[in-house]
Formats: sequence, C-alpha cells, structure tokens
Amino acid sequence: MKSASGHGVLTARAAAGLAHELAATGMEVWYDHGHSAPGVPGAVGKLKAWFGPKYAQGGILADMDIAVVERDSGRARALIEIEETSSKPKLLLGDVLATLLGHAVMFQGKRSLLVGTYTTLIVLAKGGGSAQDQRLSYLQGQINQLKASLDTPNAAIGQVVLDLFQDEPDLNKKLREQIASALRRAGDDY
Repeated sequence: MKSASGHGVLTARAAAGLAHELAATGMEVWYDHGHSAPGVPGAVGKLKAWFGPKYAQGGILADMDIAVVERDSGRARALIEIEETSSKPKLLLGDVLATLLGHAVMFQGKRSLLVGTYTTLIVLAKGGGSAQDQRLSYLQGQINQLKASLDTPNAAIGQVVLDLFQDEPDLNKKLREQIASALRRAGDDY
C-alpha cells in the first residue's frame, strides 16, 4: 500500500472493512489495493476486464478496485471502481465502458468471475456540488442507453451506478449503501 497520501489508500481501507463485514454472509471481497485482512475470506490481487478468446495481457481493457463475489458460485455481485481524486467524465466513462466492452473479468490472472444480470457495476468518484451531480445524472442516463445496445458478454451486467463522495466517511457510507442495494436486487440482505 502506498503512503497515506498515495493513490488507493481510501480504497484499501474500504475494501478491508467490507471483507470483514461480509465474511459471514457467504460473500468474499477481492480487491486490488492494500493487504488481505487476517482470518477474513477475501484476497488482494489484480481485477481485470478483458476481451478475446483467452485471458492475455494484450486483451486487458480495465482495472477494477473491488469485487464482491459469492463464495460458493463465483458470481460477482458487485464490481467497484473508486476514483479517489477525480470525477472527470472521461475517467468515469472509461471505467464503465472499458468494463462493459469486455468478454470477462479475471482475478489474479487465473480466477474468472461470473457476471450477469445479478452483477452491479459501481463507480464512486470524489466530487460533489450541483453541477457535478447534474453531469453525473446525464452520464448515468447515457450509459444506460449505450449499455442496452452492446452485445458483449460483460454488457450483461445488470446495473451500472455512478455516485460521488466527499470524504472517507461518505465513501464508506455510499459504498455500503450501493452494495446493500446490489445484494437486495438479487434477493440477498446485507
């Protein structure tokens, strides 16, 4: 993990907290920053959306920060990207579209995650204010229209959610709310 001012620190703390909270629910939390929490089901490694007939470095389209995965089935219930420093539209669109254009999602280069209508792609970005809220709402609507026209396997992801956070407590609150919503949509409680 990088220094307290480095990239990924908030994400690492949020992911470790989620791994601890979700351990008893049959969910694992896989994440790309920090260290695995001792005694908690979950793991640290690279999460990649990719395209092609098989996983290869040249086919990687997107990195993701966190996946909430059903322990027994391998179904990804939430795929999460946290932008700790920016809510620039091209960054948010890149996070979403690069994932949706993929053929699969891989963890640590060897564990394939199952994605489908039961999966929610969540992108949380640092920002706020009415102008950014309006822009985010516009992007959300356009992404939903674009998603409906895609025929790639990852476009089967059930829902895409964009949201803004102000600080670490707000990030943790919104992350938990979005994961709870994702699990409820498929009939689970958190």
